[in-house]
Amino acid sequence: MSRFKYQAAQWFFVLLVSLTLSANAANDAALQISVEGGAFNGKFKFFNAADGCPSYNDIPGATNFLGGVRASDKGSSKRLPLNTPIHVFLFKPRDTPGISAAGGATEIRRRALQVTLSGDASLRYTEVTNHVPSWEASDNVSVEPAEACLPAEHTEHQSTEIPTAESAAESEPAEPAETKDHK
Repeated sequence: MSRFKYQAAQWFFVLLVSLTLSANAANDAALQISVEGGAFNGKFKFFNAADGCPSYNDIPGATNFLGGVRASDKGSSKRLPLNTPIHVFLFKPRDTPGISAAGGATEIRRRALQVTLSGDASLRYTEVTNHVPSWEASDNVSVEPAEACLPAEHTEHQSTEIPTAESAAESEPAEPAETKDHK
């Protein structure tokens, strides 16, 4: 009889683990991430931005820190929550003085991307100009600059249009009509 109880306990344990794993698999997806040309001593760090801009505190136990993976040309995979804004930051230790001098979290946000997964996806940094990445992504991920976590009133809109003489004249306020002083 004890052998039956032991086997029943084993089956119960296997069933419990399989249900737990399948429930977790339904709430997250794999992001395959890489950087063209590799990144010497670099790491991708992930921060949960569901409640707005994260603090970028990456010590173990930090509430928004989701972990990291090595940055390489071949790529690494990281399981992340579905339909949740996540900030991806390519960290290279040699950049630390520049990040600190440029404002810490503000500079990290400028250099980071915000991704939202709708399924397993891939993201590849193709170029990094002035520490800001360009990327290629699969269909199951939306990608935007990390400044998307800021409220609209805190973001600066920069026009991409070059003003022409006509548009400059149209945007200038009209001069008030002269009034004559009648006595």
